[in-house]
Amino acid sequence: MSRRLKRQIGKAPGGGRGVEPSPRPRAVASTPLQRLNRILLIGGAGLAIGAILLAVLTPPFKPVALGINLLAIGLGLLMGKGLGRFMFRRVLP
Repeated sequence: MSRRLKRQIGKAPGGGRGVEPSPRPRAVASTPLQRLNRILLIGGAGLAIGAILLAVLTPPFKPVALGINLLAIGLGLLMGKGLGRFMFRRVLP
């Protein structure tokens, strides 16, 4: 086979073998609501872990203060979800 013919075969679509490579599977597109939930989940988990560590590492352990902190974090996450859904809502024509 000549060098010129090898180059033409190499430039052919599909690598010159006549078999098209299978397309790569695409990632599932996440909706803005799923993205907001993921952000809130990660942020809330970090805040909760921080509150628990702070309550455990301070000398007098106060379970009431820990409960109040965790309740405040949960309430803040619910408010953040409501604000996020309001701010990033879709405006339809």
